[in-house]
Amino acid sequence: MFPLTDSLLIFTLLILVILIAPLVAARIRIPDVVLLLFAGTLLGPNGFGVLERDSAITLFGSVGLIYIMFLAGLEIDIHRFLSTRQRSAIFGILTFIIPQGLGTLAGRYILGLDWRASVLLASMFASHTLLAYPIASRLGIARNEAVSVTVSATILTDTLALLVLAVIADSARGVQLGMLFWIGIAVGMAALLVITWWGIPRLTRWFFLNVTEAGGAQFLFVLVTVCACAYLSHYAKMEPIVGAFLAGAAFNRLIPEHSSLMNRVEFVGNSLFIPFFLISVGMLVDPGVLMGSARTWLVSGTMVVAVVATKYLAAWTAAKWFGYGSDARQVIFGLSVVQAAATLAAVLIGYELQIFDEAVLNGTIIMIAVTCPLGAWMVDRYGRRLVQREPQPVMPTGVEQRMLVPVANPETATRLLDLAFLLRSPAPPGMIDAITVVPDQSDIEDAVVQGEQLMGHCLTQSSGAEVVVHASVRVDVNPSDGIIRAAKELRSTLVLCGWMGPPALGNRLFGSVMNNLLERCASRLLVCRLVQPLNTNSRLLILWPALGERRTDRRPLLREVKQLAIQLRTELRVYVAGQEPEDLRSRLTGAKAERPLTVITCSSLTEAHSRLMHDAENTDLILLLGERRGASLWTPTLDRLPEQLAARKPRNNLLVAYPALENEWEDTYSEVEDHELGSLLLHPTEISGSTSVEEALRQMTTQAFTGDAGRAAEVMRVLLVSATSFPAPLSDDVVLLHGHSELVQEPTVLVGKGEGRWELSGIPGTPNVLLALLSPRDLSPERHLGWLRYLARKFYSPSVSERIGRAETAAEICAILGESQLGETAGDS
Repeated sequence: MFPLTDSLLIFTLLILVILIAPLVAARIRIPDVVLLLFAGTLLGPNGFGVLERDSAITLFGSVGLIYIMFLAGLEIDIHRFLSTRQRSAIFGILTFIIPQGLGTLAGRYILGLDWRASVLLASMFASHTLLAYPIASRLGIARNEAVSVTVSATILTDTLALLVLAVIADSARGVQLGMLFWIGIAVGMAALLVITWWGIPRLTRWFFLNVTEAGGAQFLFVLVTVCACAYLSHYAKMEPIVGAFLAGAAFNRLIPEHSSLMNRVEFVGNSLFIPFFLISVGMLVDPGVLMGSARTWLVSGTMVVAVVATKYLAAWTAAKWFGYGSDARQVIFGLSVVQAAATLAAVLIGYELQIFDEAVLNGTIIMIAVTCPLGAWMVDRYGRRLVQREPQPVMPTGVEQRMLVPVANPETATRLLDLAFLLRSPAPPGMIDAITVVPDQSDIEDAVVQGEQLMGHCLTQSSGAEVVVHASVRVDVNPSDGIIRAAKELRSTLVLCGWMGPPALGNRLFGSVMNNLLERCASRLLVCRLVQPLNTNSRLLILWPALGERRTDRRPLLREVKQLAIQLRTELRVYVAGQEPEDLRSRLTGAKAERPLTVITCSSLTEAHSRLMHDAENTDLILLLGERRGASLWTPTLDRLPEQLAARKPRNNLLVAYPALENEWEDTYSEVEDHELGSLLLHPTEISGSTSVEEALRQMTTQAFTGDAGRAAEVMRVLLVSATSFPAPLSDDVVLLHGHSELVQEPTVLVGKGEGRWELSGIPGTPNVLLALLSPRDLSPERHLGWLRYLARKFYSPSVSERIGRAETAAEICAILGESQLGETAGDS
């Protein structure tokens, strides 16, 4: 009857064990890892003989071992690893040298082995398998520094241990350990590093850009890549676990934590491959060995004591060195004491080459049987204490994250929901509402059915990521009204809108729907132009305008920026126009999951925009801070930025954040009122001939600063930069330029009207009126923005705009602009 031979029955039994073991383990309060190992022992050939450790079990077990190392590399915070690389290297060396040195002496002088066998035996103590890592991950301490240091050190200590195995094995086979041998190992490792750290990210970004996650194609690509890297480790004379770990680290930035792809990766590993590996290891344990000879007891006892003592000594030394507490020390010990992967490889190869006898082979099985449950118990027990001691993230009181995602087609729905998942606050979990608005027309039933199908697609997407999404279909006269009503009813704090494409005729920005939302939707808005998968982005670039720290949505915006950077594991680069806000760095960094942050301060928005455009690469995600028209921080320049950037960087993902209409998040500041602006000098110029913009500006500055050619030339340079970078159209006939100059003592407007029309890059139409606002260099940003608002608001009034359009001279335009100006106004000069 036993062992079972029917493959279907064997598979059914194994799946049943994998199902029941965690349930029973939770009841009796022991790690499920221990129960799976025990189940493998009972079912295996050395237990009741129900199952045979055949090629199928071995195959699944090998894949499970690779998967453990892959997940370990995948969950390493690369930036945290780089910031703690010194500690990781120190612990990696400690946990290798101490067991290797003391183990060699124990093998030589206690067990009486020769030096070659003693060195190989000690390498088994030096290596360790991250068998208890899934427990740490499940407890939520995977990103704790002590855990990160231990996991990162694994690759170093296992590589050194496997290098010892390769040298001893090749020496036993008669290979000459000359220069060519060492060159071959060095070249092989270098090639493996190049393939994983350079090749995988580029190949993966190309694949993710061209193939969606539909049908699990991206997951299969990840699995194939990991297995291929594990196989290529053989050419570097390393074990497959090294390649799998490096592949996981390479995928680190490409698989966001809260995504359907990550959910599939973890589910398949934790539910199938890793349990198979644990059962297969348990099958190696032979309880009958305990009834063996005295030498078996001596070898087994020596090996168990040696590995436990040396690994604890290494963990204790590292914890003292780094200033970790007792709980962190025990977790480090629990993670590093477990012997399985490299240990099995070493003992089997040593036994085949007759370096070890049967007593060492049996002692190895006993050592694995002792260290596996010991490590799992230590990590589970002291990891829970570590969680209790760690400060938990605190959400601001009174702030509940409620995101609304209006969608219109499946492609944009997928990417908008992916972004919502990444922005979703972890504690308390943010709420996500997905809606589609169908027009109230004659074929309403068909439209509702199509809307329900789209919502079904959204629910499928959310279930894949294990995130709850509330979906609904709404009927309204037009989409913008439906979205605005839904935001009010659902009390949404953030609305994620898809990019509406180029502006339609008569619409200044994203289209009529977006204009309506900007004017009437009270919630914060995030306009999203997502042209590639978010997990292909490597950096997050932010353009921070002058007075950006006074935005009413500053705090939630910076929290979401940090959350997005953490999820995508990207570098942060902030281009600040003006002085850097005091709390910008502190709000974008922190003790936990810190991201690399670079703040680049620029003298003006023009310079900041130019630096960003120069630095931006196709894999960068760009965030702009927009303002609603008429708001206290709005300027005409900000309206043009999204369109200009989208035109010049069509392959980049782009986000534009707008604050709420109502001050829902924090107190506003007292803005500069119109009556506080003071006087404004107006200089008219009648531009002769059909000249270029440069010649028009030359005539305007020369007329305004008669007799001072140097001053006129410097002011012209400032305005020419504005004309080529951020011209702001106020109407079809008028364009506004602005800048600061040390050569003016008070706010000045140059007004030029030409006989012909000018073409300026990035704006529609051909204006024939140039308005140029010049502010003194020391004028506060509030007052400069106040004058910009004053000029722009003139064109909100249809009567004023119409009169300016009918004006025949620059002097008439100056008169109109100065009519209602509060304060003493200088006239023509």
